[in-house]
Amino acid sequence: MKDQATAPAFVLFGQPEVEKVTKPTTERLVSGEAKEGVWLYCDDAQTGSKFGQWDCTEGRFRVTMEGYTEFCHILEGEAEITVLASGETRTVKAGDSFVMQAGLEMEWHVPRYIRKSFVVSSLV
Repeated sequence: MKDQATAPAFVLFGQPEVEKVTKPTTERLVSGEAKEGVWLYCDDAQTGSKFGQWDCTEGRFRVTMEGYTEFCHILEGEAEITVLASGETRTVKAGDSFVMQAGLEMEWHVPRYIRKSFVVSSLV
């Protein structure tokens, strides 16, 4: 029989016992005062996968997908994402789902607030 600490779990997003962790954006900040937060509901070391929610206040910042691919579903708000290599810009808003592949370099502009659910898959 498996120990309770290592037994598989059913995890419901939004559970109050998962605390929001503030993520620093200082070195990636282009403008504004973007404040990011993460609720990490599952960090599966065996598969290199992470599942959670993320939010961010107004600002513009750079992101590089270093060694991982991420699936996102926007729950609230919107952002304008510019792919640095091509200059292509996309606006994502509540209800949109998308994937950002490993190696992608972007600039995110969040005009007010955004919140998303995410699944991260690391390159192991």
